Amino acid sequence: MAKINVLDSSIYNLIAAGEVVERPASVVKELVENSIDAGSTHIKVEILDGGIKEIRVTDNGSGIEKEYLVNAFLPHATSKISKASDLESIFTLGFRGEALASIAAVSNVRLTSKVQNEELGNTIVLSAGNIISNSTVGATNGTTIVVSDLFFNVPARAKFLKKAKTEEQEITNLIERFVLANPQLNFTYVADGKTVLQSQGGTLKEALYAVYGKQAISETLEVFAEKEGIKVSGYIGRPSFSKPNRTYQTIVINGRYVQNTTISTAVTNAYGEMLMKRRYPFFVLSLQIDPTTVDVNVHPNKTEVRFENSGRIFSICYEAVSRALSEMDYILEVDTQTGEVLKHQEGIKIAPKVEVANTEIKTPTVSLQSTLATKSGTKIDKMNVSVPSVLSVEQPTVSQPETQEEKKKEEIISAAAYLSSAQTKAADGFGLGSKLLEKLAANKSEQQSFVSQEFNNAAIKTIGKLFKTYVLVEYGNNLYMIDQHAAHERILYEKFKREVDSKQLVVQPLMFPYILPVNGIEYNMIEQCLDQIRELGFDIEDFGDKTYKISSVPMLLANINIENFFASFLGDMQGTVSKQSDIIKEKLMQHSCKSAIKAGNDLSQNEIEQLFSQMNDEKIPLFCPHGRPIAVRITKAEIEKWFKRIV
Repeated sequence: MAKINVLDSSIYNLIAAGEVVERPASVVKELVENSIDAGSTHIKVEILDGGIKEIRVTDNGSGIEKEYLVNAFLPHATSKISKASDLESIFTLGFRGEALASIAAVSNVRLTSKVQNEELGNTIVLSAGNIISNSTVGATNGTTIVVSDLFFNVPARAKFLKKAKTEEQEITNLIERFVLANPQLNFTYVADGKTVLQSQGGTLKEALYAVYGKQAISETLEVFAEKEGIKVSGYIGRPSFSKPNRTYQTIVINGRYVQNTTISTAVTNAYGEMLMKRRYPFFVLSLQIDPTTVDVNVHPNKTEVRFENSGRIFSICYEAVSRALSEMDYILEVDTQTGEVLKHQEGIKIAPKVEVANTEIKTPTVSLQSTLATKSGTKIDKMNVSVPSVLSVEQPTVSQPETQEEKKKEEIISAAAYLSSAQTKAADGFGLGSKLLEKLAANKSEQQSFVSQEFNNAAIKTIGKLFKTYVLVEYGNNLYMIDQHAAHERILYEKFKREVDSKQLVVQPLMFPYILPVNGIEYNMIEQCLDQIRELGFDIEDFGDKTYKISSVPMLLANINIENFFASFLGDMQGTVSKQSDIIKEKLMQHSCKSAIKAGNDLSQNEIEQLFSQMNDEKIPLFCPHGRPIAVRITKAEIEKWFKRIV
C-alpha cells in the first residue's frame, strides 16, 4: 500500500487556489464581490497587462479592522457566515472564505484598509501566502488591495494564461456584468491607464447605456413580473437586436451574476420563431427570489445556482418575456441610407380572441391558386393518431384575478404569453401589427381605387408591387413593403402547426418498411419513449435482434431521411419531448417554405387580396417562421429627406 501523506499548507493552499483562481478575471471577481459585500458605493478597478502584472481594486466600503487583517488571509476565514444553517439563506456574494487565502498563495498582495471610526488605516503585505509586513499607515475610508505578479510561484499555471489582451477582455466582460447586476453603484474600470468603462450609479437603463451604448436603449423592451414571491425585472432586446452568440445575456439572481440554463432557455423559447437561425436574444434579467429556495454553494466560482423549483422559475421568466414581446410592434422601420433599424413605434394592444382549432384537415399544396383559395379546403378521413402538442408550452397556473379589470388584463397576458395551444391562440398574432392586418384585409378591389374605409382618419391603399416580390401599401404617413413569400410561408406554418397541435397528423405508409438498426443504449432509449414516437405518427415496432421496423411516417415528414432523423432524435440522450418539438418544428418550417408562393411570382390583385385576407384570418405575427420580417415600414419623412424637402 502506498504511503498516505498529510500535505502541509504550502501545498494544499496552492491546490485550493487552483479551484478559485483560474485567471486574472477570477481575482477581480472575488475582490469586487468583497467590495460590494462591504457596502461600497464607489468601486474602482485598475489592471496592467490584462491583470497578469497587477490588479488594483479600491472601494469606500466598511473596511477591515487591524486585528482582523491577518485572519482575512487564513483559509476558510469569512465574516459572511458563522454556522452551518447560514448556508441555507445566503445574502452576500462571498461566503466560502477561500478567496483572499487562495489569491495570496499565488501572488504578491498589498492590502490597505481603514474603518470609518479609526484615525489611521493598516497595511498588510504578503508574498506567496507568507506575511511580509503588517503596519499602521495613513489612509482614506475603505479598502485598497493590489495583487501583482499572478502565478509567479506557479509557473505551470502561468504558462496557461492567455495573451494580455485576451485576459483584459475577460475582465472587461466581468466588469460589465457587475455594472448590470449593481446599477446603483459607481464603477470605474481602467486598463493600462485608459478608462474603459465608467458607470455613475443609477437605474438599470443608465447601466445599459454605459455598457452597451445608445442602441441598447432604443432597441430593448422593459420586462417586469411578480408572482409567487418571485420578482423578474430587466430588459430584453427586440428580435432585430438579436446577437450572434450568447455573450450578450446577463442573468442576475439576488444581485449575483450567474449562468443558468433554465432561465436562458425560458427566454429563448419565449422568442420562438422571432429569431433567425444562429441568432440569440439580448437580455439583462434580474430575479429577486427567497434565498432559501436557491442554492449558490454549487461551485467555488459561485456562478452556478440550483433552484428548489426550476419549473416555477422557467414559467415566470417565460411569461414575463412573452408579455413584453406581445406589446411590441414588429414592423421594422429602416433608415434607407444606413440600413439600420430605427427606433420602433409601439403597437396597439387588443384583447385576444379565443378560437377552437378547426377540426377539418386541409391538404396543403404547392399550387398558387389553391394555397390562396378560401378556407373551405378538402376534407379527408381523420386518422386515429394521437399526437401531443409538441409545439406548445405548458401553461402554468395563473392566480385568480380579483376584479373584472384584472381578469381582462390576466386574459390578455395569458393568451399573449404562449406561442400556441391545441385550443386557443392570441388573435392579434402575438400583438404584432394586428391593426395593420385588419386594414389590409378590409382593402378589397370592389372598393373603388383600392381605398378602404377610414381608420383613425387615415386610408390604406395597395399601390403596387416591387420586383414581383414585395407588395407596396400606403397607410397614413408610412409606406409598407410586404414580402409575399414570407407572409404566405407564415400562413402555411400556422396551418400546419395547428394540425400537429390538434392531434390530426396525416400518416404516410411506406412502400417498403424501413429497418432501423440500433445499439444497446439506443434500443433502451427507444423502448423508453416508444409511445411518444408513435404519437408523432411513426408506426414503429420491435423487429428483433436490436432492430426496429418502421412502416409509416407522418405526412409532414414524408421526405425525411429516416436514419438521419432518428440519429438526431437519439442524439439527445434524454429523448425528451422538447427535442421532438425541435425536430418537428424544423420540418414544419421547411414544408411551409417549400409550399409557399415564391419571390418572383407575379400575383394578381385578387391573389394579393386573398393573401391579405388570410394574413388577417390567421392573425399571423409579422415575421416568417425563420425570424425574417414580413413587413418593413418607411416613413414619409424619410422619403422626403431623399428629395431634400426636409433636412
